[in-house]
Amino acid sequence: MSPLSSSRRAPARGSGLLEVLISMSILALAAVGAVMGMVAATRDVKDGQVLQGRRMLLESRIQRLWLGSKAELLSNAVNRPALFPPDIAFGTAPWVLDPSPPVAADVGTGAYFRVLPTGQVEPLTSVPVNTPCIASTPDAVLPKDVYCREILVTKGLPKDLPPASAALVPAGAQPFTVWTRVFRKGDSLERALIHSEVFVQ
Repeated sequence: MSPLSSSRRAPARGSGLLEVLISMSILALAAVGAVMGMVAATRDVKDGQVLQGRRMLLESRIQRLWLGSKAELLSNAVNRPALFPPDIAFGTAPWVLDPSPPVAADVGTGAYFRVLPTGQVEPLTSVPVNTPCIASTPDAVLPKDVYCREILVTKGLPKDLPPASAALVPAGAQPFTVWTRVFRKGDSLERALIHSEVFVQ
């Protein structure tokens, strides 16, 4: 009887060990998931602060446009390119780096900036004018954590309007669109922040 009993208990001991191993594996996966979630949450908080700084670069430039001369903008307007402006590669015409002279304490001017993890924006006045903000530019000339601002002024509206809506534009009016985009050196087009503002002269 005893040999039979021990032969029956052996599978029970083996299955118990298997259950413990499975439980430990599940706990390990749960721990890894929790750690990854905490890392992702920390990154999202930091990214959110940086995003605020990037949006500030867009908004401050637009505020300057509202206060500036619209006639000068219109004189620099180009025909709307065949490719939708946000889809044009960085550093490619008709986009140009923000031509406004940089002022140390004014983030509404200049083309090069550093956005700190806290969201604070610092204009970089030491970068040579018209330094290409592309990945191939040496880090010694343009550090990889630098954010750049490009400007484009196109004639007309951002997109063609349906005939019914086009009739709402006053006769003789000259609408033009000011595009602004902010991106970090080495970023993809999808990560750029873009704003378009329509003015009528």
